[in-house]
Amino acid sequence: MGSGGEHARLWTAQGSSQVELLAARFERFAFDRHSHEQLSVGVIEEGAEGLHLAGGQVVIPAGQLVIINPGQVHTGFAADEAGWRYRMFYFDTGMVEELARERLGAREVWFPETAVRDDGLFARLRRVHAAQEVAGDDPLTAESLLLDGLGAVLGRHARTGPARAAGRQGGHRGPDLARQVLHDRWTEPVTVAELSAATGMPRASLIAAFRQAYGLPPHAYLLRLRANRARRMLLRGGRPAEVAAAAGFSDQAHLTRICKRYFGTTPGAIRP
Repeated sequence: MGSGGEHARLWTAQGSSQVELLAARFERFAFDRHSHEQLSVGVIEEGAEGLHLAGGQVVIPAGQLVIINPGQVHTGFAADEAGWRYRMFYFDTGMVEELARERLGAREVWFPETAVRDDGLFARLRRVHAAQEVAGDDPLTAESLLLDGLGAVLGRHARTGPARAAGRQGGHRGPDLARQVLHDRWTEPVTVAELSAATGMPRASLIAAFRQAYGLPPHAYLLRLRANRARRMLLRGGRPAEVAAAAGFSDQAHLTRICKRYFGTTPGAIRP
C-alpha cells in the first residue's frame, strides 16, 4: 500500500447537499460500533476492510464495494496487515427514496449483501468520487453523476420492501417509543427511568429489548444520534466548539473523541 500514513477527510458533495463523502486510509484505526442514518456505499481501493455486523464478520477486499443499510450497526477495522484505503458515499434517505420510486417503483429498499463484487460499478463510483475532490464550477454535472451512480447502485443491487437487512423484526412498540423519546430530546439528559415511564416497560427489559431492536443500548444509541447530528452541523460550516455545545457534548474535546471513534477523523477535518 502506498505511503502517507492514516488520514481521513469528510465533506459535502459538490452539487448536492444530500450526499456526504469520505476519503480515508487507515492502518491500525478501528471504528467503534455505530450506524449511519444514510445509505453508505463505498469502494475499497487498497488492502481490505473488516466489519462486524449483526450476522457476523464480513471482509471486503480491494476491488469490491461495501454497502451498509441505514441504521445497520457495524464496526470497521483493518482486515489486511497494511490497512485499507477507501472512498465512501453517504446518500440521504430522502434522496434514496426519491430515486427508488423513480427507478424501482418502491419507496422502501434495502441491500442484502454488504460485500459486493461488481467491477463496472466499482470503477464508475470510484471515478465519480475522485472527481468530487477536484474543485469545479459545474454543479449540474456533479449532481447528475451522483444521481446516476446512486441509480446504478439501486438498479443493480437493491431489494424492495422493508429493510430486513438491518436486522429488525416487527412488534417493538416499547423500543420504538423509547427511540422516539431519544429523537425528541436528543440534546437533553435522558434517564432510563424516564424511558421506562414512557414505554411502560421495566428498565432492564427495556434496555434488552432496545438493544435487540436497534443493535445498541439506549445510551449508545443516543450518543450515536448526537454524533450524527454534530456531523451535519460541522458539514454546514459550524465551529467545533459551538457544535459540541449545541449537540449535547460536554465540551469540544468530548466531540473530538467521538468523531474519531465514529468517523475516523477530527471535527476540524469535517468541513463543507
